[in-house]
Amino acid sequence: MARIPLRSRAWHGDEQIELPVPDAWHVDILGPADAPELSEEGVRQALSRPHAGPSLTELARGKSTALLVIDDLGRPTPAHRIVPHLLVLLEAAGIGADGISFLVATGSHRQLTHQEAERKLGAHIVARYPVHSHDAFDDDLCDLGRLPSGMPVIVNRRVLDADLVIGVSCILPHTLAGFSGGGKIMLPGCAGILSISELHSFEAKRQRAQVEPSPRRPDARDVIEAFAERAGLAFSVNTVINSRRQVAAIVAGDFRAAHAEAVTRAVEVYRTEVPDELRQTADIVIANGYPLDADPVQVSKSQWPRRLFPQADMILYDPACDGIAYHGWSEFQKASVTNMICGTISEARTDGRYPAPLSALLARPLLRRLGHWRLRAEAERTDVSYRAYREERGTIHTNTIAKRVMAKRARLVICSASFPEWKRVVQFPNSVLLPDWEAVAAAGYLPDEPRRVAVIPCAPLQIPA
Repeated sequence: MARIPLRSRAWHGDEQIELPVPDAWHVDILGPADAPELSEEGVRQALSRPHAGPSLTELARGKSTALLVIDDLGRPTPAHRIVPHLLVLLEAAGIGADGISFLVATGSHRQLTHQEAERKLGAHIVARYPVHSHDAFDDDLCDLGRLPSGMPVIVNRRVLDADLVIGVSCILPHTLAGFSGGGKIMLPGCAGILSISELHSFEAKRQRAQVEPSPRRPDARDVIEAFAERAGLAFSVNTVINSRRQVAAIVAGDFRAAHAEAVTRAVEVYRTEVPDELRQTADIVIANGYPLDADPVQVSKSQWPRRLFPQADMILYDPACDGIAYHGWSEFQKASVTNMICGTISEARTDGRYPAPLSALLARPLLRRLGHWRLRAEAERTDVSYRAYREERGTIHTNTIAKRVMAKRARLVICSASFPEWKRVVQFPNSVLLPDWEAVAAAGYLPDEPRRVAVIPCAPLQIPA
């Protein structure tokens, strides 16, 4: 049999695997443009010589405390390669080890365990410095008022207590913000659930990998950056990774300018040529969830190939290693029909989503004010925290009306050892969940007949050209 080489299990071994397929298949592996790994000297120079704004040494001079804000295991950022260089710069500027701490910007994801923090940062870092995981539902949060857009700036107090705040994150295509990274480490990363809910419910969305802002109104990326400025993000480290989850580029400095430049580089690295002829003739598409295959919640980020291959059957290969399908914002949105309806306002404010008259009606400021009042009331009485998930309380494990309405009903084969069956029923009711590749073959989804097959080897990263 022929074999398809893939990377798999980010943060859980980062293995090289091979999927056997029939010899009769004609397989096209559509990899990204990609880039080599950045050397240690390259990392050091990128951090010590920022793309824009003052250097970290200049910013740290005269300060007593620094907070390094990092993303969680739902993102592929190899922080353990970056953080040691930042610590050298901070200590050289006079901030000692007792003045340095870490905050894991989980947004509304779950908190990291001690062992997971060690994977992200390195055991020696976790042993020496305080590391805290943000909790959007039950943390010490501060309300800094509202932005002109109406967004409430509710942020973790640790961000405000630090003299210097540094964000370390990764540039990935993202539906809502266009790309992750930059100010997104603050919103939703360190924000309260009300701010997170308003971002997703009321702000105009950027499409996945959209660089240009909305021409008609401030969009989610604009609001994210305004939130980050008020919260006090002083220095941003934006990584671009390659197909092996290695650092391919780093752009650091002022969070707006550094993010914009990092996006430019990411587009070059993630660009994927997809022939027009293959889009129409492919019989099967195999999308690999690496490097976002540690967290079952991230499977949605591998779904974009469906639009490019309308005639093809889709197989998603995603081990979903941790098996914990928890996402606080998603559960909050789907806890009630009211919360779900509030989300339509962001769709209405997004260009091209709704007919113009309906879009204008739903985007009226009065509806936002009413929606804010309603979401605040819901946030006070709806417990969809990770604690509620663990204790199986509330609506998290219930197939609510909103979940049934918002379920993705396209046919899909999910090959995953750890993706929860209850989550499949709720999110992908027409899908088939099989535990391994042998089971996919046994179920007849790998027919020993001529087939044209497209393989997307690191789907969450890739940007079709």
